[in-house]
Amino acid sequence: MIQLLAPWIPYIAVLIGMYLFQSAWLAILLYHAGIAGLHLCRKPAGLWRRLVSGPGLPLLVPGLIVCALAAPAVWFLWPWLAVSDSVLPAWLAYYGLTGWAWLLFIPYFSIIHPVLEELHWRELDPHRTGICRQDLLFAGYHVLVLSQLVKTPGLCLVFVVLTGSSVFWRWSAKRFGGYALPVFTHAMADAGVMAGVCFLLGR
Repeated sequence: MIQLLAPWIPYIAVLIGMYLFQSAWLAILLYHAGIAGLHLCRKPAGLWRRLVSGPGLPLLVPGLIVCALAAPAVWFLWPWLAVSDSVLPAWLAYYGLTGWAWLLFIPYFSIIHPVLEELHWRELDPHRTGICRQDLLFAGYHVLVLSQLVKTPGLCLVFVVLTGSSVFWRWSAKRFGGYALPVFTHAMADAGVMAGVCFLLGR
């Protein structure tokens, strides 16, 4: 039962937090509470050791460089992705991401979120190779989050990129026996997205 429910935790969190209460903070905290509750129930052995295990700098550094490109990608692609020129600040305000709530969200999303998310998704079907259901569900919940912000072609691009990212992160976790590469590159990608959004808001 827990295994069946696990991939749907972010969907439930987004539907309640964003679609019902119009709060991005509530959505992400519900998501992370679900992850914490799931791991308390499952009590996987060696979880924290796997978190810090993985490849060395020769593979980690190129991965970080590639994921850092999320910042310029958001900046340059935004005119073609957004549903309108003025939607971003209005969308952030609607979901409560203004002032201190926004300033605190940036480091939380860039540091805490990728760690918990990688612990969650890489523990699901860790021995599968190629694209699997978890990769599609990982990408799919991001589409649910961005559906009112990004046009359909952009949502398709997000889905494809995140599905591929999930496949790579899952392969890395299996190949190197740990989550260091997925966690650090995921964090860099999220930080890049936040940086791109901040640049857009400041232009």
